[in-house]
Amino acid sequence: MKIPEQLAKSQIIEFVKHVDKKTWAMWAIISAAALLILIFLVIPAWVERPLLRRDIENMQALIRQVNALSQKRPVWEENQKLFGALIDKTKGRVFTTDGLGLLLGQISKMASESRVDVLASKPMNEKETFAAAYAAKYQPSGYDFTVQGGYHDLGMLISRLEEYDKLLRVQNLQIVSSDKSPERHICGLKLWAIVTPPPAPVKKSAGAKSAKN
Repeated sequence: MKIPEQLAKSQIIEFVKHVDKKTWAMWAIISAAALLILIFLVIPAWVERPLLRRDIENMQALIRQVNALSQKRPVWEENQKLFGALIDKTKGRVFTTDGLGLLLGQISKMASESRVDVLASKPMNEKETFAAAYAAKYQPSGYDFTVQGGYHDLGMLISRLEEYDKLLRVQNLQIVSSDKSPERHICGLKLWAIVTPPPAPVKKSAGAKSAKN
């Protein structure tokens, strides 16, 4: 049997009127407790825990990556020492502008020790540049030499030039026999030295000059 809607509403209203304040307070406490459980337990369980699980998985993956890199660290440190020493050694072989001024004297000394005569020497007019990554730090400086000596003596001089403690590069080696001294050949060679250019002077701006005045 279906209860009329108006009768059901009146019964609910009558029931509410007879509920005392103590019962309302108890229901309020129960509702508040249910709301707190929903906020602090149910919502974190359904929303925050998957996010926390994802963060934990990401952290575990990061830990595995760090452990894998840590195992390679000794090899990297050894390579760093090896290549660092090689780089420092190579930088030490580059000429400075002051050291380049002593190069001709060093070559004359090596030629004399190899029993070779230096007939002529002059800087080369042709210019060469390195790639853009190295042009700002290094530049080649070329010299044209004409020397005379025995075949084996010339070979000894070339060997000394290549074994020199600074970076020298021998190019365009030409040997011809001498009519006056068949046992002493005339050799023309081009020699390139790798130089570290001096730092460019800092240009003072007009504003700095006026401020100084």
